[in-house]
Amino acid sequence: MTRLSHTRFPHLSHWTLVLLLGVGSVGATGCKDDEEGTTSEGGESSTGGESSGGETASGGVEAPSGSSQPSNPDEWDGDPAGGSAGGSTTTGQTGGTAGGTGGTGTGGTGTTAPAANPWGATQAEQCRPPARREMNASALRVFNDGVRAAAGGNTADAQRSFERALAEDSGAFKAAYNLGVLADRAGQENRALELYRQSLRIQADYEKALEGMVTIFYRRNSVPEALALVEPIAQRFPTNLHVQALYAEVLTRAQRYEQAWDAARRALRCDERFVPALLATVKTSLAQGRRELAESILTQALSIDADVAELHFIRGTLLREDAARYREALEAFRNAVRLRPDYGEARLALGIAELGGGNYDQALQHFQAAARLSPTLVAVHLNLGEAYRATKQWEKAKASFDKALQMDSNLAQAHYNLGLMYRTAGAEFPGLDALQAMQRAKEELTRYRNLMGPRLRRDDPTTEILADLDRQIEREQRRLEREARAREREAARPAPTEGGTE
Repeated sequence: MTRLSHTRFPHLSHWTLVLLLGVGSVGATGCKDDEEGTTSEGGESSTGGESSGGETASGGVEAPSGSSQPSNPDEWDGDPAGGSAGGSTTTGQTGGTAGGTGGTGTGGTGTTAPAANPWGATQAEQCRPPARREMNASALRVFNDGVRAAAGGNTADAQRSFERALAEDSGAFKAAYNLGVLADRAGQENRALELYRQSLRIQADYEKALEGMVTIFYRRNSVPEALALVEPIAQRFPTNLHVQALYAEVLTRAQRYEQAWDAARRALRCDERFVPALLATVKTSLAQGRRELAESILTQALSIDADVAELHFIRGTLLREDAARYREALEAFRNAVRLRPDYGEARLALGIAELGGGNYDQALQHFQAAARLSPTLVAVHLNLGEAYRATKQWEKAKASFDKALQMDSNLAQAHYNLGLMYRTAGAEFPGLDALQAMQRAKEELTRYRNLMGPRLRRDDPTTEILADLDRQIEREQRRLEREARAREREAARPAPTEGGTE
């Protein structure tokens, strides 16, 4: 057993180190050999009292360890896109890789385990991740075809290839996972859960299948289900560092902060540079209101691996709280999307930032991408409608807001946005005249206020907007009445006689 020294954490202060790993010697089960290497539009606010961001997105198709990569790695890099589920590809785990061939794996056979060392296991052995079952050659070949098809956007071919890989090798857990991703992106959450479970039946600690299920549970606001899924697996596989990091995040969501720190520390004792665990401690720190600590660890994690999209996403969410640092926040979100184009939550955040900056066309592109990646997220359709409203695509805007209301009939924000849309469009909205559009706007904004109830702020903008609409409606009605009387008078006038006027 070695004593952990501060020199192994050159970027962390003493108090940060103590919080991460504790004081003094680290137990033998946790050491690593020293030799081993987180909407608005310019003009009117569209937030109306409710937030429309911050939801979790779906996962990304994965290529197997050691396989050929997709033809377009910038789009399909194997990372799960559910930022909040805590999945990031970072430095490897001590003592081997998660895709290693040694030992036995769930659902398949491997090499015979070595005899126990009479002097006790080495530190590397104690931190060695569980073995993974490898696909047979024929399954791997068609699996890679599926990854390439997915990279090219050919979902049908990708699905056929992954299904064939499972037929060729019933233990192809990554094929089952990728089928789950495709199902989730098609809005088939229950089917996705079945496929993720199938993957876990083959490889019980497969972190990406866990992340996929956790993402769906978060989306359904069911943290207890996520915890019930991850906790026993984390306890069974203490050396799967990805699972420990995910467990720490789920514990944070459940507000069990001390246990979250313990789970992250277990991973960091094996590899103090393991970014997913550092990322989990950032989230725990923020949940506890310890922003300074969170920023310190975030800086440390970025210095280890600046290519982890979620680190940039969280940095962006922190920066956007300061209006003076809008450009920095925008760049952070852009980095997250550049690193992981299938990161739905980052797409949503970037779209909101672009919309707030008046970059309507760019915002629309990001919301459209987010809708393809995460079709079951209400916030995606809500913000997509705002981008269509900003670009004066009135019917598409209404369709997006209606979609959000189909998913949540009590969504006050959608009625607020519809009210602004009708008010802005006026007679430009197909099938409506100016008065009808204003009346629709008033109806929607009134529904918004009724749904908000006691949550409605005293300074809510709808108070002034509705008063202005009442004035406009009254003026328009008087104008129409004057025009109607003028037409009646004109119709009542005798027709001129032939040869002169009367």
